[in-house]
Amino acid sequence: MSIALANEKPETEQEGLRANFRWTLVQPWDERRLAAFLMTKHRRNESDWTRRASPFCASLGQRTIECSLPLTHPEALSDLEKMLTRELKGILAGADAVHREMLSEADWRRVTPP
Repeated sequence: MSIALANEKPETEQEGLRANFRWTLVQPWDERRLAAFLMTKHRRNESDWTRRASPFCASLGQRTIECSLPLTHPEALSDLEKMLTRELKGILAGADAVHREMLSEADWRRVTPP
């Protein structure tokens, strides 16, 4: 099964100038899905796998992806939610491709990003 969101709208909590977001996945993270996600979330672009910071967090066995960020303006919460969801969907699409490659390899721990 692919790596996909159950719902594109995250649960959002705001406390002062901090916002917390939580998206739910269709399937819980197994070892291969989580490895593919971690490899992809740090990717800079299609050709550069140099590590970059990512605000998204996930844990083995869970069905969630979480993110906590400071807000400069509380009225920007809706725009931030939309931007993060778009970014996360892109990461999940890339992770799904890596995951499919892992499923086709006998020793999936040796899969490297294209």
